[in-house]
Amino acid sequence: MVQPPIWSPDGHANFDAIEELAGREPVRGDVLLLPELAGSSLSRADYLARVAALAAGAGATVAGGSHYDRTEAGLVNRGAVIDPSGALVAEYDKVHPYDVERRSGVVPGRAGGAFELAGRRLRVLLCADLWYSATLAGQDDLDVVLVSAFSVTRWDGPRPARALWRHMSVARAYEFMTYVAVSDWHHEAAYQGRPCAGVTGFANPCPEAADGFFTACPDAPLSSCLLDLDRLDAFRHDRAHRGFR
Repeated sequence: MVQPPIWSPDGHANFDAIEELAGREPVRGDVLLLPELAGSSLSRADYLARVAALAAGAGATVAGGSHYDRTEAGLVNRGAVIDPSGALVAEYDKVHPYDVERRSGVVPGRAGGAFELAGRRLRVLLCADLWYSATLAGQDDLDVVLVSAFSVTRWDGPRPARALWRHMSVARAYEFMTYVAVSDWHHEAAYQGRPCAGVTGFANPCPEAADGFFTACPDAPLSSCLLDLDRLDAFRHDRAHRGFR
């Protein structure tokens, strides 16, 4: 999960900063998750090229946050997942444009499909789409939900929004029996004058300890989490045995 310190309206500047963060140490994992609007207003071709270059350089599949794509339907908040070979493995749109986006003319996109990696199913959601449980309805086979966020907030300080995101992430993880990883901008970043809350973190529906349902990473520019998928399978089996499904 990448959490750059500052968002720029220049998508190339954002990707340059992300490449610098990812290059500080080898990426330890299969997926690199970027925050929402990493590509800002880059053209679709430029955005895809930057995501592909990052995936090749990191040696990992990259869920590339998003960018504003001008389509016949209007301006869509859209992202892509690209593997280290450069193959496009998934695309996704923001279904619920929020607040300042809507006033800026961003229109709802289409929900993206899941993709497979190492025999497991993952899906990317863009920010506010996590707040609608219907977004994940009927997809009980998801092992990981990756959330690219830009958590602009009207609160005086980041703590209230962080608390809301923590509870929402845990609720989705437990309801849908899946891991939820959130990559956001640092709380010092801003979008159209609105400050970011910095809600990067990881929700675990089946932690070994009672305080392990959510791990917050509010200041780490690059953070990682190891997924115990065998434990997740056992948790699902136990839930079914007890009649939760």
